[in-house]
Amino acid sequence: MLKLELLHNIEKYILDNNLQEGDRLPGEVELSTQFGVSRGTMREVIGYLVLKGILERRPSSGTVLRVPDFNDIASDLAFQLKLLNCGREEMKASREILELSIIPSVIRFATSAHVDQLTQINNAMMKLEHDTVKADELDLEFHMALFDITGIRLMKLFAQIITVQFKGKLRPPFRDAAAVRRSGEEHKLIIKAISERNTTEMTGLVLEHIKPLPV
Repeated sequence: MLKLELLHNIEKYILDNNLQEGDRLPGEVELSTQFGVSRGTMREVIGYLVLKGILERRPSSGTVLRVPDFNDIASDLAFQLKLLNCGREEMKASREILELSIIPSVIRFATSAHVDQLTQINNAMMKLEHDTVKADELDLEFHMALFDITGIRLMKLFAQIITVQFKGKLRPPFRDAAAVRRSGEEHKLIIKAISERNTTEMTGLVLEHIKPLPV
């Protein structure tokens, strides 16, 4: 209980002091005195936060704050969600809700640069039709780019969590080159709908695009 309370207190310390990435924390002796715990206990909790990717030990700077990236956060939460035994059907429904919910924002905020980016990703994917593993990675990048357009980081994080949790199950890699081409052609239609700012058309296309996912 002491270590859990200490963990929460350190997290509160970081937030209350508005520490930014790269900011240095006080040394273990100073922190242990401030929080009224032994240096060994403080070292253990600091080590835990280092393993979690929240803190980083640097030889010349001491212990500094490290802001985890989306993959770190998604992987961490995905493991915990797996313990809930969420089924594929539930996760498929969650993905559908997420992807449909961002369409109005994608249509609203997409710029010509965004359209060009989506086109480049899709073209690269289609050129790799005979390397289904790499093509699958670019297919995922295409969908994550849609979330980037919205500017809503939490939505992208939720999508990343679903992807990490059910990678290879809910969303199996492309079976063959034909599957890559089919997905690429569907992406082209989605890009066209974005360019034309056609919310209704894009909604139908996205629904059709993710429909084949197994349950």
